Amino acid sequence: MRKANLAVAVFMAVAVLGAGCAPAGAPAPAGPTPGAIKAPSKVTIAYQPGLGYAQLIIMKRQQVLEKKFPNTTFEWKILAAGAPIRDGMIAGQIQVGAGGTGPFLVGWDRGVGWRILSSLNQMDLWLMAVDPNIRSLKDIKPGMQVGLPAPDSIQAVVLRRAAQQQLGNPTALDQNLVAIAHPAGVQALLGGQLAAHLTSPPFQFQEKDAGARVILRSFDVFGPHTFNSVWVMESFYNEYPDFNKALYEAIADATRLIKEKPDEAARIVAEEEQGQVSPQTYRDWLTREGMVYDTVPRGFLKFAAFMKEIGMISKVPSSIKELTVPLLGNSGD
Repeated sequence: MRKANLAVAVFMAVAVLGAGCAPAGAPAPAGPTPGAIKAPSKVTIAYQPGLGYAQLIIMKRQQVLEKKFPNTTFEWKILAAGAPIRDGMIAGQIQVGAGGTGPFLVGWDRGVGWRILSSLNQMDLWLMAVDPNIRSLKDIKPGMQVGLPAPDSIQAVVLRRAAQQQLGNPTALDQNLVAIAHPAGVQALLGGQLAAHLTSPPFQFQEKDAGARVILRSFDVFGPHTFNSVWVMESFYNEYPDFNKALYEAIADATRLIKEKPDEAARIVAEEEQGQVSPQTYRDWLTREGMVYDTVPRGFLKFAAFMKEIGMISKVPSSIKELTVPLLGNSGD
């Protein structure tokens, strides 16, 4: 598979506090505000394009964290896939990451000390095709290209499970796979460069509206499952537990906004696109079938079992608690 070369260049700012004696008669230096939450001086939050990150887009646009933590500098990064986010977190350049189940489990298996802070959603991911002769995986021939974000993306795991079910071999289509960012994949599918594209909302909606057909649904392969979740390093969570709790609460608030006030949520998300997509279109996308915004992790153990079966990871967590922060308790699977 050809992988896109992605580099994360994020530089941490370090505040150095000088200590000294105040002159006689000078007012005593101000101490910490009673009850203040311990927070880092800078936080980089990285996510990917798409409606799977709607809560983070809402939080960014409303400056929820910036208002709650005025002494913390927040930097928001949009990267093309989960793997570079994982690499940035390992390097200490990203403190809060978000992405799909596949990259998270691969990192966990390889000893990345991170945890799920919150799920963002459950979303049905579609494999789309324009060619009327492609009706199932059996119609994808050698030389035909199938686009998806990365070789360890959740889309890649879904396709391998479907290949196992339909073709008897989970790696039957590996030579057909091409790593491509979601927006570019839409253009490549509609332009005929890709035979099929396994993507996510809203890109699959755009493809369907342009005449592409659904030939595979991830919910049919794995059942309802989390698409995206928010990750933090365990060390970061332990050092700033109250900050992480506030971050989780901000995600939960944004989740409620999407569920209870979809018109307002759509307007905020549309602002991020600067008028390229209307609020009405976003409302339609946010409320389509298969779009569930939820903070409870779902399907991780099922994905892990299959990924171990085909050699993508070497172990399976005994329970969801091995993957999540203590704040979530026993919630999820």
